Amino acid sequence: MKKTSDIGKYYYCFPQTVAMIGVQKNIMPAAWHTPISADPALYGVLISPKRYTYELLMKENGFTVCFLDVNYAPLCAQTGSTSGRIVDKMKTFNITYTRAEKVNGPILENSYAAYECEKFDVQEYGDHFLFVGKIVLLHFQEGIVDNDRLTDEKKIAPMLYFGKDRYITTDPHRLKIYKRSFN
Repeated sequence: MKKTSDIGKYYYCFPQTVAMIGVQKNIMPAAWHTPISADPALYGVLISPKRYTYELLMKENGFTVCFLDVNYAPLCAQTGSTSGRIVDKMKTFNITYTRAEKVNGPILENSYAAYECEKFDVQEYGDHFLFVGKIVLLHFQEGIVDNDRLTDEKKIAPMLYFGKDRYITTDPHRLKIYKRSFN
């Protein structure tokens, strides 16, 4: 295995799911997001202070996290390459949405799932800030979640980001389920 201490930009952790982070009437795609806790339900997203979304998040008490099918990868690429400081992304890209109920942000109509998060904590880590939100309302399309609250891999094609505007999805026929026991 090759080694280097010249880290630079690193994409080795990809692919990762893409989420559209919403605050006020603005959205931005983010691959740096993660669940943090089940109880309480906490979700985190890392945002650079260079981003307009960062400015809005610092002013607001919450945000939305919307998950889209891979067919919306062009929308992610387009909204990620424009700033809400300059254009109204909702109008420019004809994005249909409803206002979140608990926080000031959009719920994208074509999301297969979305979280409404109240701001819980903000911490600086290097060149990004981690915004942690407490999930206060969950939205999901009917029929995509089973009794265990798992997303049905045959009903959605999640958007995975490979870095530098490269997107892919999963193949449900290649899904492997392994038992956790040693017996």
